[in-house]
Amino acid sequence: MRVLIIEDDPSVGAAIRMTPDREGYDAVITLDAGAGMRAFESFHYDLTTVDIFIPGTSGLATITGFRRPSLAMSGFRFRDSMDPSLDFMGMATVAGAAICLRKPFTPRQLMTAVCASLDPPLPVVLRRDRNQEKESHEET
Repeated sequence: MRVLIIEDDPSVGAAIRMTPDREGYDAVITLDAGAGMRAFESFHYDLTTVDIFIPGTSGLATITGFRRPSLAMSGFRFRDSMDPSLDFMGMATVAGAAICLRKPFTPRQLMTAVCASLDPPLPVVLRRDRNQEKESHEET
């Protein structure tokens, strides 16, 4: 499985990439919408993960341009959650995101969202879970 990560903060992108890489996915990072769209047009990706607030074209417009499942992410904190015009996660869903994640998130939350966003969805079994299961069977 190939995952495209569009995240403007290199350290956050590297941290996000570690989880799918560890689970056997081929994860690629781009730092802005333009580079993400070029990468998307150059290779087949099974899933795109997009930070909603990225330089260049907005993450929302970027998600709309993809014809693959997308996962939207944002660390933006909303001051007035009663204002519907600030529902960027809802807007991401309307734009085509299968799932939206609020940063920060755990590796398990990320992989759960990745697996659920794929078409068809995959069950979530993390390597850590498989290793723990193997150890418990060895003890019995």
